Amino acid sequence: MKDFKDRLQDELRRDAPFTKEIQRRIAQPKTRKKSNWQVLTVTIAACLMIVLLFSMEPFQESNLQTASENNELLPIIDDISSLEVINPQYAELLGEQWMLHFLPMVIDKKASITYGDYVAFYGSEGLIVSTVLGLENDTVTMNHGQVLVDNQALKIHGLNKEVTNEEDPFNNPYLFHNKGTKQEPFINKSISTKEDEVVVYQHNDGHSILKINKGNLVGKISGFQNFELSFELTEQEQRVFDGFKTDYDVNRLKDVTPQAITKMFLLSDIEKDYRTYEALFTTNVNTETDSVRRYYEKTKIVRQKLLTEEVNRLIIARLFDGLENAEFEQLTDTQGVIKYISYEGPTELKMEKNDQGIWQPAFGRGIY
Repeated sequence: MKDFKDRLQDELRRDAPFTKEIQRRIAQPKTRKKSNWQVLTVTIAACLMIVLLFSMEPFQESNLQTASENNELLPIIDDISSLEVINPQYAELLGEQWMLHFLPMVIDKKASITYGDYVAFYGSEGLIVSTVLGLENDTVTMNHGQVLVDNQALKIHGLNKEVTNEEDPFNNPYLFHNKGTKQEPFINKSISTKEDEVVVYQHNDGHSILKINKGNLVGKISGFQNFELSFELTEQEQRVFDGFKTDYDVNRLKDVTPQAITKMFLLSDIEKDYRTYEALFTTNVNTETDSVRRYYEKTKIVRQKLLTEEVNRLIIARLFDGLENAEFEQLTDTQGVIKYISYEGPTELKMEKNDQGIWQPAFGRGIY
């Protein structure tokens, strides 16, 4: 029997229709394949390592880099008919929109808040708007302009480093709050919050931080109300204005009304045409007008850099709403006022006549 099996096996090896390649593979020693559970274990371990590598950096940065860091500018909203609008007593706005602090603001009472958001709350002086610098269960530190949350720099509104050059407005976000005119001291302190508390920026004879109870919060600011410019020049006034900008000869303005000259003055500010703006301002010298000249000279670099024509138009439209119905009242041979009803009530703009007999704006303070 054994001899028969041996002969049969030998015949099969010789006569089976296997190719040489298949025969070679059959002749190779077999290796043991990994079982399914081994493959699954290796796969899971690899996935965990990948997740860990991608999550390490955000974990180290924590949640301080929020959506507000990439979207700090609030929109200007045209249609507010279905929205709630507030007029805060004052607003502590940091960053590039500091100049809009006096505008009516759209508020969302249900929105969640995070670092860098502007919120409205009730303070000792009424309804206040300020910047959120700390949330619940945070330790917030003001250190010479730098804001630290649990010892980590808060990267919003340019606050991520200490202010070393206080006179450089583009490296000192707090200087914008004072319109680029002066630097006030930092009142350094640390605040720890509880479950129902947040920290906001505070400006009170210096830059500091303030803890408020969430029960005093009204809501999150989601935008500014838009205002359309309500005044314009006539065709004849526009031709005179265009001609004046070619040579700045004030004699071109002899037959132009004080109201129209004031409009030209404001339009040149909107257009960021500072040469024309300065040429239209009174040439008379006194304490008030000299103060305004110094203010505009010192803030010019900030206004040139940050203020767009759109923002300028919005500011002028709000501050000088009603100017289209203004009347001029001459008080003396060289003194007069533009009178109109603004959103603040009866408003007067000072005018002075120069040596050529031309009426010129002689405002006692900067426009904004």
